[in-house]
Amino acid sequence: MNNSLDPIKLKEQYVNWLEKEISVNKIDEYLEITSPFLDRYNDYLQVYAKLVNGNEIILTDDAYIINNLQMSGIDISSNKRKQILESFLNKYHVKLEENALVIKSGIEDFPQKILFLMQAMLNIDDMFMLSQNKIASIFIEDVTDFLNSRDIFYSKDVSFVGKSGFIYSYEYLLQRTKEKPERLCKVINNPNKQNFQNTIFMWNDTKETRDSNSELIVFLNDENTIDSTILEGFKNYDVNTIPWSEREKYLDLLGA
Repeated sequence: MNNSLDPIKLKEQYVNWLEKEISVNKIDEYLEITSPFLDRYNDYLQVYAKLVNGNEIILTDDAYIINNLQMSGIDISSNKRKQILESFLNKYHVKLEENALVIKSGIEDFPQKILFLMQAMLNIDDMFMLSQNKIASIFIEDVTDFLNSRDIFYSKDVSFVGKSGFIYSYEYLLQRTKEKPERLCKVINNPNKQNFQNTIFMWNDTKETRDSNSELIVFLNDENTIDSTILEGFKNYDVNTIPWSEREKYLDLLGA
């Protein structure tokens, strides 16, 4: 364990940065909330909030994510892709209304609900991004098929409450065994600085409420070259990374 890293200080720095970087503008009856989180085009994610019935807030991405995927030539209408999309929607309690990602909240749970919506936006945008050679394969499908083919037993789409009280979702949970600790797994199709920062923040918040020896495993799609700073960053936080092209080397890490 790298004792020079202070998770409490890290969390404070992250929250302070988040507060500084978020901007809010009023557009007619909506508030346009611009976050510091970047999509695959390096554009800042924006969420629109509208107050209805005096105390209910409607949050939406105004169809930004789904429309962009479709304009990129990504067909999400196949049965398998619809199932994966629905799994993301269910995981983050988000609904799809005429291509818009929508979630409702009250005043009190607004912070958690906007976090759910942004997590859904980031994950759907990441998972449905096609490779440059236009092979219409969703990375999470490949990871699931790999685990199944190697008889790696897991729980899928699990959520945990972090020390902050926020809820975070992980693609897989590998249960603790006599030989291995509990292992939570994230799947990142587009390993970039933004996805790295988001993953480290959620893990540092989550592990405060898990067993002290719990570990994080991150599957990384390395079809394109991954910046060495991303791999080094995960290593500095004691996070196990599995580059997809080298997955067979890590069967012992994943096994019981």
